[in-house]
Amino acid sequence: MTLSELGRRIEVLRENRDVTQAMVVAWLHERGIKTDTSALSRIEGGKRRAVPRELIEALLEYYQADDQTARQILDLLTTGTASPGRRRRPGLWRRHAELLGPMNFQGYLEQEPQASTLRNYEPELVPGLLQSERYALHAISTMRPELKPADVRGLLEVRLDRQRKIADGPLHMFQALIEEGALGRTVGDRSVMREQLEHLLRAEENPRTSIRILPRNVGCHPGLAGAFMLMSFPQANRDVAWVETMNRSLYFEKEGEVDRYTEVFTGLWERALDPVATRTLLKDMIKELQK
Repeated sequence: MTLSELGRRIEVLRENRDVTQAMVVAWLHERGIKTDTSALSRIEGGKRRAVPRELIEALLEYYQADDQTARQILDLLTTGTASPGRRRRPGLWRRHAELLGPMNFQGYLEQEPQASTLRNYEPELVPGLLQSERYALHAISTMRPELKPADVRGLLEVRLDRQRKIADGPLHMFQALIEEGALGRTVGDRSVMREQLEHLLRAEENPRTSIRILPRNVGCHPGLAGAFMLMSFPQANRDVAWVETMNRSLYFEKEGEVDRYTEVFTGLWERALDPVATRTLLKDMIKELQK
């Protein structure tokens, strides 16, 4: 995502300067920087795995980027061009690499705590960032029956760590959209479910967190294709969408693909219960579990 976003922003700066790639390359040659239009095109298209910092700094100078824009683009460069061997991986990733590696989950773990906005739709379970510890433990062990108890605890540790990082990060808003049926599905036992629903009520008191329940009477809708997470970042112009399958996690960054997920989320969010009705339903469900 980072190098693609860097390329898009570099291209916008060039277009705002009203210069062609050939003109840029000629100026760079005068500065002693060797490149060509093909290389510049690949940078703008986000197709270069490594981009020299000297080149980007020269482009920012030529395009007369302001200090804030230049700083944001250089931040993208630093994040995006670190090689896998040198990139600082999350601590829990290193500890549980054998579990997380096949799932391609490293990118998610790197991006989630950097997000300024998260929009999560979940049709079957409570979102991971809002799960209580006991609920998460039962969910992981049930959905991954092949795992040893130590591995289950490892994935639980990763999930709880994600929650802590979000609480301490730059997040401005977390919108969680949960199907009513997901809250009616027993994970663990009645005491686990009651504890989880009470946990949601407490989480909703956080001004950065907004929880809405999509009632059963909404019927069939596009979101039933599966859970997804939309991420927005303070230094990027584009959002990304993450989808987790049974075996791996995938992300989409192309505008049309992300727009589709955004449209689905926005449409369902508008059809969901408002905050007051959501809290009322959660309280009613807790009362039923107390009987």
